[in-house]
Amino acid sequence: METVALKRPFWPAWFYFAGLVLAEWLAAGVNRGPGMLVHTLIVLSALIHAAYLSGPAARMLSVLALAPMVRVLDLMMPQSFVEPIWRFPLVNFPLIIAVFITIRTLNLRRQEVGLQMGFLPVQLLIASSGLVVGIIEHRIIQPQALAGSFEWPEILLPILILMVFTGFSEELMFRGLLQNAVISVLGPLGGITYVALIFGAFHFGWQSAGDVAFVTIAAWVWGWLAWRTRSILGVCLAHGLANVWLFILLPLTSG
Repeated sequence: METVALKRPFWPAWFYFAGLVLAEWLAAGVNRGPGMLVHTLIVLSALIHAAYLSGPAARMLSVLALAPMVRVLDLMMPQSFVEPIWRFPLVNFPLIIAVFITIRTLNLRRQEVGLQMGFLPVQLLIASSGLVVGIIEHRIIQPQALAGSFEWPEILLPILILMVFTGFSEELMFRGLLQNAVISVLGPLGGITYVALIFGAFHFGWQSAGDVAFVTIAAWVWGWLAWRTRSILGVCLAHGLANVWLFILLPLTSG
């Protein structure tokens, strides 16, 4: 993955980050409308700003616009529109399509966004971290189960949905495409931290400072591992497994 940063600091990146934090804070309230509005303004601002730039900074802003764009889609969807488990594919399937279109548009090689096997034993070791993350986060937020029972017909589809439409889709976006773009502007440490902070902010909806802090730390570690190993395989599996434990296995056990 690309690791050469711009020679001069790109301060606007942190203004966009502040805007995303504000949007998520507003969206976590009773009325999600203001949050949606700020997210929409960020999308438009980032794309217009990118049109007046070139090189890594333009690429970063073009990619960054995807995150609030998907959040607007999620926030627009009524809570009672579908069962909770189906919100993941409805929101994240368009995200996967958008990410691959962006990869093609920017002429990125799959290796640049971590779409390669890497050293399999290391990737499997990284994947196992998802079990720990899922257990700890469950103790923090204790969500409702997204499956009715431990019967295979009840849990198989939810497990597949979480693995593909949270594990793969979100890691492809955050630790693959976005982190690569931000590292080219802010450098490895700045890029990994920037993306982890955004990922943490996207958990404001749980109304838990502890969860935001924990998820941010986990995202930073996963980001560093993805950058260091040049593969997102392990973090995709880790993220998916964490959510399987968080939303299916542990709630059913404790319930």
